[in-house]
Amino acid sequence: MLKGRILGVDFGLKRIGLSVSDPLFIIASSLDTLQAGHTVKSSAELLAKHIQTFSYPIIEIVVGLPLHMNGTESERSALARQFAEFLHQASGIKVSLLDERLTTVQADRALIETGYSRKKRAQVVDRVSAVLLLQTFLSRRSPS
Repeated sequence: MLKGRILGVDFGLKRIGLSVSDPLFIIASSLDTLQAGHTVKSSAELLAKHIQTFSYPIIEIVVGLPLHMNGTESERSALARQFAEFLHQASGIKVSLLDERLTTVQADRALIETGYSRKKRAQVVDRVSAVLLLQTFLSRRSPS
């Protein structure tokens, strides 16, 4: 059995939401929100350095791929792909992309339903999106 965890990443140009799996790859939990760097490459390098501070190994990273509702890619998709490639180069860890359509909308709705104010939602929506993304990935993943 693999030892380590999977990191979920909701990449944005301002903030990067992070989530992490449990050691059995069943449950995704909220982790951090990082301020993005000035460039896509510097954001990837910041995250790679942040990963080195974890007390457990990360064996795979899942980055959200923003697609249009019809499934086509956009300029933001290209940025997410660049980020994933730079992150792989900076960390040496396998990086997968996963369709993230509606994760931010779902996260925002869930936070509204639980009574978060607009200001508080802005502080956590990226992490919640990362949790939804990673949980989807874990649910689709075949048993090890």
